[in-house]
Amino acid sequence: MDYLFNEYNDQLLNQLPKGAFLTTRIGDKVNTMTIGWGNISVVWYKHVFMVYVRYSRETYNMLEQAGEFTVSFPITLDMKKELAYCGSHSFRNKDKIKDLGLTLINGKNINTPIIAECNLHLECKVIYKQSVEPGMISEEIKDKYYKGNNDYHVCYYGEIVAKYGNIE
Repeated sequence: MDYLFNEYNDQLLNQLPKGAFLTTRIGDKVNTMTIGWGNISVVWYKHVFMVYVRYSRETYNMLEQAGEFTVSFPITLDMKKELAYCGSHSFRNKDKIKDLGLTLINGKNINTPIIAECNLHLECKVIYKQSVEPGMISEEIKDKYYKGNNDYHVCYYGEIVAKYGNIE
């Protein structure tokens, strides 16, 4: 690992509720989606970033095959339009990266690229995944995020194999 685990974590966690790009790749197909949930921690003595993806998302299908992902954070940049677009369109119908003119750069340690326009990046390899169990969620959370649907999330634990950027 060539980074300090705590470096930029405050900025990362402050940006997350505003949105970040979760990117996956299968062969020549690259997809990105907006995330607003996640956490960074240490699990099994590994630095881990956890992301939550609904079963209905194309990203779920791609993550299941790829076993890796990147998260790109626009810490000091205004990318509200791009985040809104990626959060409201599906890769099944749209090439979001092409539509927005986003630039992909190869990851340093994995096959999945980063979004070049962002200024903080995580490269992660999936080491564990866990389905969100409906019976284990409080009624308050169910009512707010799952009311009227059974489209629950899978939590992917991604070992952070690279963390880099320029937030200056």
